[in-house]
Amino acid sequence: MKPVSILVVVPTTGGPVVLRSLKRRPGLPASAAFAAGDYRPLPWSGDYARLAAAGGPLSRLAGEVSEPYELRLSGSFDAGRSWEVPVCLAHGLLARGHSLTADPEAADLVLWATGAVDLDLAVLPGDYALLDKLARSRDLLAAAARADLAVLLPDGPETAEAARALRDLGRARAPVILPAASVPAALAVLARPAPYPAPAAGRRPALVAALVALLAATALAAGFAMLRARPEAERPVAAAATPAPVEPGTAIAPTPDPVAGGAVVEELAAPAGSTCRRVAFGADPPVRRPVPSESSGRLRASRLAPDLCGLAFRATLPGARVTVGPELAAAALPPTRLPDGAQAYFLREGARRNLVYTVQVMTGSADADPGAAKPSGTVDRFVHGLVR
Repeated sequence: MKPVSILVVVPTTGGPVVLRSLKRRPGLPASAAFAAGDYRPLPWSGDYARLAAAGGPLSRLAGEVSEPYELRLSGSFDAGRSWEVPVCLAHGLLARGHSLTADPEAADLVLWATGAVDLDLAVLPGDYALLDKLARSRDLLAAAARADLAVLLPDGPETAEAARALRDLGRARAPVILPAASVPAALAVLARPAPYPAPAAGRRPALVAALVALLAATALAAGFAMLRARPEAERPVAAAATPAPVEPGTAIAPTPDPVAGGAVVEELAAPAGSTCRRVAFGADPPVRRPVPSESSGRLRASRLAPDLCGLAFRATLPGARVTVGPELAAAALPPTRLPDGAQAYFLREGARRNLVYTVQVMTGSADADPGAAKPSGTVDRFVHGLVR
């Protein structure tokens, strides 16, 4: 497949988000996701860092990932994992020499894909609100009416109806439904070498005809095992680190007592039969164990046992902010939020060493209520260690 210009759409229930750019950024400590024009990583950027980390799911794609990437989107959302499939496909297409565009009128191909992935890049089946997402994407797809359209619809209760809705869009060329078993299976259709003539004046390359011819060669995807999981729904928000909402029925660990300054610190451990790698990549939920106080200003040290995957921090007073020392941050992956809003730091496999770090809790601000339990601008500090 000769290089083409591709518009990658990340559909959400609040409207489509467009992938604006994806490029290597060696200066970043880890891969990160941003909204266009903003320097602050998006709330789920830590999940993207784990997806693109050495040994992570994206490493299953040939040539990915040797150094950090900067991912920029036209907007964001505060929950869900269905951005994973389109982002993985974008990485695979970029590695094969294709370019990305954010302009619907400049696109040769529109890639509309949704879904979460497992450690082997298999697409997880579930209820992805496909019909709602398609309805909210109609204006964007209409703006790219001249482009070919390729779609990945994960297995779920609306898959067949969504495929029918796509055929009813009335496009000049019928959309191609990509195999939904795995990211590599979809890339086998999108990226296999094929003769695509350069577009002449007033003429578009016939991508769909070639893609359809390749569909018969994608039965190899059946070998991928799929984890059964239902992703969370997405909602568009500004690029701010707000606590993630908790889905109805989600199991939340009992709230431990604050250890100091209105903060809770917990060990994140791998459950029986699992591993820290599975926990860090979201395949299994961690077991959460409160870290108790040992003395004034000091927590009991945590042992670097094989099942200790990381640590979580959460403020228990309104408006309080918790920060951790650089010693822990350097030994951990970029932080991510747990369902109750706690910040989780998963330890890097090669950085499990003895260390002592400081936890700081700011419990007020210049405009805090003078009658609050803590005076304005109060800072509490305490130390915690990791030992063998």
